[in-house]
Amino acid sequence: MSQLVKISSLLADGHASLSAGPFGSAVSAKHFVAEGMPMIRGSNLSTNVGLPLLDDGYVFLPPDITDRFHKSQAKRGDLIFTCWGTIEQVGWVPDWSAYETYLVSNKQMRLRLDPEVCNSRYLYYFFSSELGQAEILERRIGSSVPGFNLGGLKSIEFRLPSVSDQQSIVAILGALDDKIELNRRMSATLEEMAQALYRSWFVDFDPVHARALGQSPAHMDDATAALFPDSFGPDSLPKGWELRTFSDQIKIVSGGTPKTSTSEYWGGSIPWYSVVDAPEKGAVFVLDTEKKITTAGFEGCAAKMVGKGTTIISARGTVGKLAMAADDMVFNQSCYGLKGSRSHMSEFVYFSAVRAVDLLQSMAHGSVFSTITRKTFDGLEVIYAPDAVLKAFASQTGLLLDRILSAQHESQALAALRDTLLPRLMSGELRVREAEKQVEEVL
Repeated sequence: MSQLVKISSLLADGHASLSAGPFGSAVSAKHFVAEGMPMIRGSNLSTNVGLPLLDDGYVFLPPDITDRFHKSQAKRGDLIFTCWGTIEQVGWVPDWSAYETYLVSNKQMRLRLDPEVCNSRYLYYFFSSELGQAEILERRIGSSVPGFNLGGLKSIEFRLPSVSDQQSIVAILGALDDKIELNRRMSATLEEMAQALYRSWFVDFDPVHARALGQSPAHMDDATAALFPDSFGPDSLPKGWELRTFSDQIKIVSGGTPKTSTSEYWGGSIPWYSVVDAPEKGAVFVLDTEKKITTAGFEGCAAKMVGKGTTIISARGTVGKLAMAADDMVFNQSCYGLKGSRSHMSEFVYFSAVRAVDLLQSMAHGSVFSTITRKTFDGLEVIYAPDAVLKAFASQTGLLLDRILSAQHESQALAALRDTLLPRLMSGELRVREAEKQVEEVL
């Protein structure tokens, strides 16, 4: 059974259950500090139901600021709405969030529910569905910049099932999202392992240090260890190795965009990558793209096709976003494709690019560097290792990347099922037991 309710009737006790962020310029960049309470901004929200909170990239505020805005603080279980701009963005602070408490920005609202009446994750799913999105958009204010305010949110009326039915629906959708989250964490760990191996072999030269001391390199078989020198040259590099510019070790491929005014160029089957398709942290590969082009569009622009394993880096706009192509694709002119100049280099190029982005960010003193050009790669030095070492690195990290790719494919399938079930469960078209059977088949 369900009943017609208003959001205003679901609030937790206390007048601050529904609140906007600090007014105007009460909190601004001049207040940001290195450590403190993180602030949720629009960049921490998305329209992807599987990403209730983009839990990184925060700015932080000190206690003397946050203590003045208790009403604007969000805790686990709270919902976050966007007041201005992309008002379709809805967030939810999950139980596994990186922080216990956040401050919401002046462009967000925070909603805290009475758990005896409404399950917060259920309401998050509702507002992520077409039904919930329609309720938000119906209450849009403003013209040039879309707005959505506290009054509009409180006035939303919808059919709410019993708490037990809410919990059953959350258990179904949550099981899929929890598995996706588990895959994401596993993939992030696997990527960190691969990055650690890169640093060990090509930055810190751990195997060479071990051999120079007459020891066996840790976690390495004798055949692989024999590929490394047992001493260093006068330049403090492994004997026989050298530093070369990154551009000397890669082929740089430029992108392109078909004319957007020519409809025959768009809606085809060729994936066309832009920075909006960049994978989340830990998800190395780009499996699909938001937009696709036709063969005519490909032939009618400067874009070049790149194959599986090619590193793609954003060079303008949101700079330094990285992805590895999971299949053949093209990309826009704001990106470069990076391909190794020798065999067995895909993995080496990707992790060299990861380190290069880190170096560029540190050189910019933590701020966002504005652009990457071909000359940028001329100014980055990367170790030039023997082919046999690159092959061994590709063999070991390739296993880790294969597991990441497999997890991403599984998550893609689970997300597709969730997106199919979500509107049908919210509308009552699909019974809970039928949905449970479908989920049981894949988990």
